[in-house]
Amino acid sequence: MFGIFRGRGIRTHWHLRVLYFSTFFLRMAFGALLLLIAKYVPCETDYEGLLNVAIIAVPYPLAEMLTANYFGILSDRTGRKPIIVFGTAMAASIVLLYTLSNNVWYLAAMHGIHGIGAAATVAPAIAMIADHAEACDRGRQMGWFDYATFLGYIVGAVAGGFLIDIVGAKVGFLFMAGLLIISALMLQMLVKKEKVRVKSESLMAWHNLRKVFKIREVKLMFPIWLIIATLLGLAITYLPRIMLSEDISGSMIGLMFGAAGVALGLFQPFWGKVSDMVGRIPVMAYGVFCIMGIIIMALFFSDSIYTRVDDEIRLNIIGLIPLGILGVGVGAFVPAALALMADCSSDDCYGATMGLYSFALGFGAFIAESSGLGIIVMSGEETAVGWLLYFAAALIFLAVALMLAFFVKDLAKKWIANRGSADDDRD
Repeated sequence: MFGIFRGRGIRTHWHLRVLYFSTFFLRMAFGALLLLIAKYVPCETDYEGLLNVAIIAVPYPLAEMLTANYFGILSDRTGRKPIIVFGTAMAASIVLLYTLSNNVWYLAAMHGIHGIGAAATVAPAIAMIADHAEACDRGRQMGWFDYATFLGYIVGAVAGGFLIDIVGAKVGFLFMAGLLIISALMLQMLVKKEKVRVKSESLMAWHNLRKVFKIREVKLMFPIWLIIATLLGLAITYLPRIMLSEDISGSMIGLMFGAAGVALGLFQPFWGKVSDMVGRIPVMAYGVFCIMGIIIMALFFSDSIYTRVDDEIRLNIIGLIPLGILGVGVGAFVPAALALMADCSSDDCYGATMGLYSFALGFGAFIAESSGLGIIVMSGEETAVGWLLYFAAALIFLAVALMLAFFVKDLAKKWIANRGSADDDRD
């Protein structure tokens, strides 16, 4: 069974192996920060805590969105490694600066600068995979990158939860800054200098990005990925604060995030390889349907997942089984989508292509956090959580409709192409 995780006769490039280990440490730090910031933020009431988390969260994706394309294009012209090292080192510096104050506006400003560092790590890293992975193995390699990302988030979330309970948020920030430094050093010391992919007079050659966005598949996929990124932003921003307000311990939150992350990330290389074998779009569609299933369960069948007895939350195994099955399928979308983007673009603008992916990631998170802030302010303390969930449900139903349209258009394109080939054969 596990043979599918190995490309037959294909070896993973050394640069990519180092990148995956470095990515694991990088995302482990980010995963822990989700819980550390939720605990660190000042508040007198649960509603104030949720509101302050929303204020702090918004600048991060805005900064990432505005700078992602620049770093992707820059990496095409200067190499991937220096950009990723720069972004990771910047993130480490900002995490250290978090410890100076828990003032909401100070944290919001630091979080925005942190978003710039994140933007510098995402697009160049994925572009490095596109550089070194063979076309027939690209989905599997994207899956390994996604696996390293999610595994880092899993371990980081668990570590962050225990750090909250054992040493507190400030010391936790120091631990995470150390992991970011390790990540930067691994890339700097173990990856050789790369050849420049494209030489240009200007580092701001946005025509590559425009060329990428003209690709039919990218245009169809972009709004779907934007919605997926928005849903991800809603989950990672507001869930930790909501769970803390329910008097769930930091360690328990970490373990719950870890369990969800295992279900989400464990089969990333598998889904990437499946997309290499059966096509990108069917695998992407399966992932979107699984996300819809999870949101429907959370919205309409929450009682089957957990119950509260005497201020204690008890999980129901029967309800968790279908949730876990759906969670495994959620991981199908990202590696297939990343491989499709690389398939459709030329090798001289991989950085610009993945900059578009990173832009969608940041833009989606910005929509999530700014919309979440608006929902929290307008709905009030009693109904804020419910309206956030209804917002997520509306988004996923829109994503399903767009994915079905994408799937149908792809089938129609293949049918027309096959019919044209058949006509040529008869002639």
